[in-house]
Amino acid sequence: MKIVIRAGGVGSRLWPVSRENHPKQFQSILGDTTLLQSTVKRITKAAGSVGNIFISIASKHKSLLLQQIPKVKAHNIILEPASKNTGPAICLESCFLAKRGVSADTVIATIPSDDYISNDQAFCDLLRAAEKFLNSNPDYIVTPGVKPTKVDTGFSYIKSGDKLMEVGEERIFSVEDWVEKPSYHYCEQLVAGGLHYYHMGIYIWKLGRVLKLFEQYQPKMLEVCRKVADILTGDGDVAEAATLYEGLEKVSIEGAITDKVDKIAMSVSNRMGWSDVGKWYVLKDIIPNDENHNAFQGDVLALDTTNTLVSAPKGKLVATLGVKDVVIVDTGDALLVANLGRSGEVKDIVEKLKRDGRKDYL
Repeated sequence: MKIVIRAGGVGSRLWPVSRENHPKQFQSILGDTTLLQSTVKRITKAAGSVGNIFISIASKHKSLLLQQIPKVKAHNIILEPASKNTGPAICLESCFLAKRGVSADTVIATIPSDDYISNDQAFCDLLRAAEKFLNSNPDYIVTPGVKPTKVDTGFSYIKSGDKLMEVGEERIFSVEDWVEKPSYHYCEQLVAGGLHYYHMGIYIWKLGRVLKLFEQYQPKMLEVCRKVADILTGDGDVAEAATLYEGLEKVSIEGAITDKVDKIAMSVSNRMGWSDVGKWYVLKDIIPNDENHNAFQGDVLALDTTNTLVSAPKGKLVATLGVKDVVIVDTGDALLVANLGRSGEVKDIVEKLKRDGRKDYL
């Protein structure tokens, strides 16, 4: 198995901590290690060695990567020329692997760099179960699901169908339905029904299979990504690669290929303790809460404060009084104050900063 860590995003929903030049995956948001370092450590056992791990990043973050993951091999670094969403990113990484000599029969897991998982062994077991399933069912795509802990319209949901395989404590089912970020009322029904799971944004497949799917559904994207991969793995013109890649449409992997495929399976694990570290309200649930359901980072003095997240920078006291359901994040140069329930919309602030030309805060 080869594992690709997708670390090319900016993480705008965690602004002002996550910035273009220093996005969340390179920061120690939870504990002493960065999210990327934690991800590499987690998957090394499943991959067998660091040599089987590839990392896809924005070109400008190469030095950050080498500082944090010095053991990564240079020819295992995939430099994305631009941010074009997961469709082109995964197409490029697939072409890159093929150029690096990875065989079409190899199982590939493509995973985000910023997940929180409390049980690393359970995650490795999930990957191994998916690998075993794909070796017997090479035409399938496997995508893991996690049992919902609450109603959350910020996630996509997948519904389990027939059981296809059981490997130890891991079970693999057919995917019967896929719901993209439902309304709150509909989401309540899905969670109450017990058959819908959070979609983790992870895909596991045979390299040859995913390349055939891109050829079938996204031939122009595949053609461009093959040319870009040729340049990245050779001595071609990097500027030309950037121009070619910039011309691609921004599209998710779901919109590019997976929504069009029938043979999709889902692995199910309730042991991982998974969270997507992509929104402030999610981060609040990961950080240990006090008796008033508050989560604090740094020096915080809280009076009559309930269900609130406060992140204070080093050397600064943040005090709250009579506050409820709020996110307060201070980075020194920027301060975010938001309603907890709407903190998933922080990306809108980033978009407004872009429109206003306030590059110093991006």
